[in-house]
Amino acid sequence: MKVFFLGLNGCVMRKQKLKQYQQFIVANGHEIADNIKNSDVCLVWTCAFRGDFLNNSTSVIERYEKNYKGKLIVAGCLPDIAPDILRKHFSGLVINWRDDGHKLEEFFGTASNSAKKFTPVFVEEKLCDDAQKYRQENPGKDASFHDQFIKVVVSEGCNYDCAYCSERLAFPPYRSFPEDQLLSACRRMIEKTGEHNVILLADSLGDYGRDTESSLPKLMRKIKAIHPDVRIALNNLNPASFMAYFDEMIEFVKKGDVRHLNLPIQSASARILRLMNRDYTRDDIDKIFRSLNSCGFKEFDTHVIVGFPGEREEDVEETIQLIVRHKPKYVLASKYLEVPSMASSGLPDKVEEKTQLSRLQRFTESMKKAGIICNNEGGEIIKNRFQRIGK
Repeated sequence: MKVFFLGLNGCVMRKQKLKQYQQFIVANGHEIADNIKNSDVCLVWTCAFRGDFLNNSTSVIERYEKNYKGKLIVAGCLPDIAPDILRKHFSGLVINWRDDGHKLEEFFGTASNSAKKFTPVFVEEKLCDDAQKYRQENPGKDASFHDQFIKVVVSEGCNYDCAYCSERLAFPPYRSFPEDQLLSACRRMIEKTGEHNVILLADSLGDYGRDTESSLPKLMRKIKAIHPDVRIALNNLNPASFMAYFDEMIEFVKKGDVRHLNLPIQSASARILRLMNRDYTRDDIDKIFRSLNSCGFKEFDTHVIVGFPGEREEDVEETIQLIVRHKPKYVLASKYLEVPSMASSGLPDKVEEKTQLSRLQRFTESMKKAGIICNNEGGEIIKNRFQRIGK
């Protein structure tokens, strides 16, 4: 069979799963099709971590089920995050992420090439120097900030229990990928490309190594030892993890080993952070950002959610004031979008969409007035991404 892969995921980490699936399928005598028109099977990796991505996934599934002549298989987050919604839109073959090995073998494989034999380690070379320029020069192709680095996915799953997150319903149990394999693959990529900027990616990056007698700082030191010019970016590092390794992280920054830090705070309101079930405080955020500025380190950014249930105007203002005071280089602002499986979906005092949009606009304008780059994920940025990844 010729199998075409359609990834509706907006995050780099899911590329690791698609690569694993592709390796397994090829090892069992099938081909990977580069065009859906030449395929017998289309495997769609869905994304449903919040309402707009869920709606995009179901819309694409409906379109392909209607027009695609081959066998359609739905995998990814959607089958576990919103199974009832999926059943309303699709009645075909489904691969649940938590049980994907058995399903892959059932649909494609044999006992001699078990899905368990295929390593999940994923290291990808840098795509471009400037993601925005790349998209302009290559219409229809997707590129993000991460594509400006050698990308290394270091773990799977998440140990946090954030109230707004639905993805844990789909994730398999947390596991760190083998350190020796990560280092070996990273070394080969550095030697092959001569590129020295490396970004570490995971859904729970700060937990790396806690199940394997290692740690994120240990991994960083070993990657840094590959070549003296290596600099490391950390993506999606929970502020609680930064606090857990605070002295080591600040030392990395002072030595110039850190190229970039992405620290999603979501809110600076102590009350909202408690409702979100985030494992850090406003004082923790203040300490981290203040320390980075004291080191003269400007290459850090953050993400905030506006309109979380129970949010008040003063909560938004607290977040604005903290960010303006510390001036991260970039902020991604999203309005709160839920799916029924989120823990936060049961919270009272939902914020009306009109109010969400008004607060999001106020937040965005405050950032730009302060000279902070701010993208609003409720607008064209996400629409354009859906257009690029949904074809």
